[in-house]
Amino acid sequence: MGKRRLIKQNRIFISIIAVLFILFGLILYFGSNQIYEREAKWQHGNTVARLHSGKEIIEKYFSEFKHNLFFLSDLPATRGYVNSNFESTLYKNETVEIFLSFAKAYRQYSQIGIVDSSGREILRIDNKQDGTGSIVSDSNLKNEKHQHYFQDTIKLDKDLVYVSPIHLNIEQENADTPNVPIIRLAIPLFNSQNEKKGILTLDLHISKVLELLPENTFIQTEEGNILSLKPDWTINFYKSNYVFQDSSGWLHLSEVETIHYSTVEFLPGRKFIVAIYHSHPLLKAALQRLIFTSVILLASFLCLILIIGYLNVTRFRELISAQKAIIFSLAGLTERRDPETGSHLERSKNYTAALAEQLRRNKKYRKLITTEFIEDISDAATLHDIGKVGIRDSILLKESPLTHEEYEEMKEHVRIGKQVLQDAIDKFKLKQTFLIMGRNICAYHHEKYNGKGYPEGLKGQEIPLEARIFALCDVYDAIRSKRSYKDALSHEEAVERIKSDSGKHFDPDIVDAFLKIEKKFAQICNTK
Repeated sequence: MGKRRLIKQNRIFISIIAVLFILFGLILYFGSNQIYEREAKWQHGNTVARLHSGKEIIEKYFSEFKHNLFFLSDLPATRGYVNSNFESTLYKNETVEIFLSFAKAYRQYSQIGIVDSSGREILRIDNKQDGTGSIVSDSNLKNEKHQHYFQDTIKLDKDLVYVSPIHLNIEQENADTPNVPIIRLAIPLFNSQNEKKGILTLDLHISKVLELLPENTFIQTEEGNILSLKPDWTINFYKSNYVFQDSSGWLHLSEVETIHYSTVEFLPGRKFIVAIYHSHPLLKAALQRLIFTSVILLASFLCLILIIGYLNVTRFRELISAQKAIIFSLAGLTERRDPETGSHLERSKNYTAALAEQLRRNKKYRKLITTEFIEDISDAATLHDIGKVGIRDSILLKESPLTHEEYEEMKEHVRIGKQVLQDAIDKFKLKQTFLIMGRNICAYHHEKYNGKGYPEGLKGQEIPLEARIFALCDVYDAIRSKRSYKDALSHEEAVERIKSDSGKHFDPDIVDAFLKIEKKFAQICNTK
């Protein structure tokens, strides 16, 4: 082998080592993220309970809000004032006195008002948050006929309620805190002859609602505005950057930040989102196993890189062998979590190489299966169960058959393995064939030729060739291996089972190749 070629191959080898370093770092990162997300969800139960409590508070609050509005309209003084067509001074004074007392008792209401059918304000009580209400002088009363709330309310039938969006104080020039958001309810007023004479309005300080809600709770209005309490009990009122979907759920902002949310329909036709911001620490206990694995991986790679620095061109062939050994040992870290698998990775590697070599003799595959293909698929085979790093030990190491729910979670290892490998390939634009093969084997070695496998239900040639080859090898080894919940079957039984699944589970061409070298499979299986 020429010096230049050796140098080139040495550079390729170093690049592969670097890729592996990055690859297993990504496996750790994405694997730990998935475990973290799952366990974080389990810890969010308390937050969900607080959110439910907040919804109940709001629903109760607005029910009382509506009740108080009808209470004010049904007062004898109010009815008398309406029946007099707003001309009785006696009834007006009684109404004002009662409204002032009501405002003093219910400080959450910022304004009580009556507007006649023409849109002219008849009376208005402005209530400061300290409970000191005051009647607005006649000269400061307005004509509201062009205001949306008046136009919408005056059209309503009896017992129907208008509800405004949440907004800043309407009467800002008279508000003691102009930046306090409010919501307005209004109902039409009828006299004893059932004639519509005007409307009654009642404004609520939303800050009073927020004060009753659990800590870190905020409200998003229909207009997309966010309302929340500052530490000094003043109100934040700003445009939302959050997009909530569905009627409830949770929004994952970052590794340690989550928002739980739910829609509240506080009155018919009026909704807003109530949400709780939740921050939680890293789940060290859940990640301990992966962190320990990362130390082993990083130490292994670091040692390897130091060794590479002392290697010369003449030792290149030794490095190639060392590379393959490292790939196998790193993949074996996942296998070591399950002591029952024994030498599964080594056997899988040998089965795959032997079967690919035999399949190569079929004219259909002569151009597809090269020497490089066989080397790559045998190395890639060791990565087939790398996704099990994200499966809980309680499932992975269970000594009895899995339940349906546990089996569904176990099936997730193909998605995890595919995702972490694909993320590495995409992020770093990797082109190494064995990594692409490894991704395909991770993702599709549980697919079946007839389309009844998982995760995607691929069939026939839709399944990558490397995955079709490895699927048979994996099943053969599983049949021949003893587990806590099953006995190992004989080679002959395994052969018959694979033959019966030709065209169903397995590619018929691959089954034919297997049958020609089935004794070699037996030898590999019996080799310790």
